[in-house]
Amino acid sequence: MYIAICDDNREEIAKIRNAILDIQGTFLVDTFQSGRALLESVKNGACYELLFCDIYMDGENGLDVAREMQNLSPATAIVFTTTSTEHAVEAFSIRALHYLVKPVKADDVAEVFRRMEVKEEPRHTLTLRIDRVINVLYQDEIIRVEGADHRTVITATGGEYSIWKPYREVCELLDETFLSIKKGVTVNMSHISQMTTRECILRDGSVYLLRRDRAKEIREQYFTFIENELNKH
Repeated sequence: MYIAICDDNREEIAKIRNAILDIQGTFLVDTFQSGRALLESVKNGACYELLFCDIYMDGENGLDVAREMQNLSPATAIVFTTTSTEHAVEAFSIRALHYLVKPVKADDVAEVFRRMEVKEEPRHTLTLRIDRVINVLYQDEIIRVEGADHRTVITATGGEYSIWKPYREVCELLDETFLSIKKGVTVNMSHISQMTTRECILRDGSVYLLRRDRAKEIREQYFTFIENELNKH
């Protein structure tokens, strides 16, 4: 396995590197003291299966480094290391594999590799008839579902689908990762970038005002979902 560690603290790099090599001495580990150096390495052809990335680095934000890393190498699993839990929600929006609070311990690193070995759960699907053609969508690729003029519009990572099926009936087919945020709009919580007291911002840039009488309940449901995802074993 080819692994990268990005941290401006040499002692932290050494701790994580030693913990990795204690687990498997044949792993190849590259270390970087800046996000810029890491990204330059990837642009020059380096390919990492796993990245440990500090959030607070001198003059750099590890979250921004991780976003750029995702653009360059979508298959790289990302683990954040930091001194605070305040960025846990944002880290989840980047789909981090794990979020470790310093000082990072050997058991923390072992848990990262355990998570990487966990078999993927079966992906839920949604079967739709569109223009007499049966289409099967993976629910984790659906971004949002909206009701409009007796139709239902489904926006997914692969495009937009408009069907003559009641919005409510479509929503009944969705799994627990979906959340109704206002009348006629249900979103996939895995695709939420930010949830404020008034707005829900999706990763594709879409912004929706929360239903005023349910705003607190909606936010609580979302944060419970995030907490459960971050604590998955």
